[in-house]
Amino acid sequence: MTTVPKDFKDYDDDDPNINFRKNRYVFWNILKKLRIEFMEEHAEFHTEDFIEWINEKFGIKVEMNPTGITDTYSITDEKKYTFFIIKYGYN
Repeated sequence: MTTVPKDFKDYDDDDPNINFRKNRYVFWNILKKLRIEFMEEHAEFHTEDFIEWINEKFGIKVEMNPTGITDTYSITDEKKYTFFIIKYGYN
């Protein structure tokens, strides 16, 4: 996994999606925490299983592209997502 310095800025101040761009570090850090929780329940890590697990457990569908996980997601179950927010504090 690549580590990008927090001072790296890949957007303009007038970007219409500035909040999304600024919150990517939060998103990636939470994915790291979710991976730890996933590995407590599974013997091996497979990206597709991880993505499915996140959706089933927390109602979040994380998007993938041919190279792996992206920073885009959608909420598929509001109740499960509410539990996720309570547990991880992400909004």
